[in-house]
Amino acid sequence: MKKLNLGCGYKHKEGFINLDTFTDCKPDVLHNLEEFPYPFDDNSVEEIILDNVLEHLGQTFCVFNQVMKELYRISTNSAKIYIKVPHPRHDNFLGDPTHVRAILPQTLALYDQVMNKKWIKEKSANSPLGIIHKINLKLESINYILDNKYQVALQNNTIKEDQLRELAANSNNVVAEIDMQLKVIKD
Repeated sequence: MKKLNLGCGYKHKEGFINLDTFTDCKPDVLHNLEEFPYPFDDNSVEEIILDNVLEHLGQTFCVFNQVMKELYRISTNSAKIYIKVPHPRHDNFLGDPTHVRAILPQTLALYDQVMNKKWIKEKSANSPLGIIHKINLKLESINYILDNKYQVALQNNTIKEDQLRELAANSNNVVAEIDMQLKVIKD
């Protein structure tokens, strides 16, 4: 089984197939992640890393959705997909013109069929994309990575956790990144 580091840039990972669209990065596989299909067989990948990549893909919903379908297609049952993205209210996201889409846990939950069934039962307005597109991705963990200024303040006890939660909910540049892990579920 394969392990993929998609959109590797200059951050190659040992034991992974490092894929990128730019030749300067010297990837193992040269491929644009917005061109389909990906050069991997169905059910052939057990682990995928997208480290600060997904926010660069799918300016239109059709392309973004196809990216998600391809990740699902090439993954085995129980494969892990690790996604790290800049927080959409951080200057790291806002200042980069190549960022085309904010990615939140709520975005990825749209592809979780358990959540989809719950929303359908509740007649919720959420889009049950997992059911519609036959994708099932369970969001297993979410880790919010604080901006360095707030990490230091928390470590030095100059800010309390409840204050930090309030700031994170209402202010820019508090949370720098979101680190999420998905589990692929196939029948």
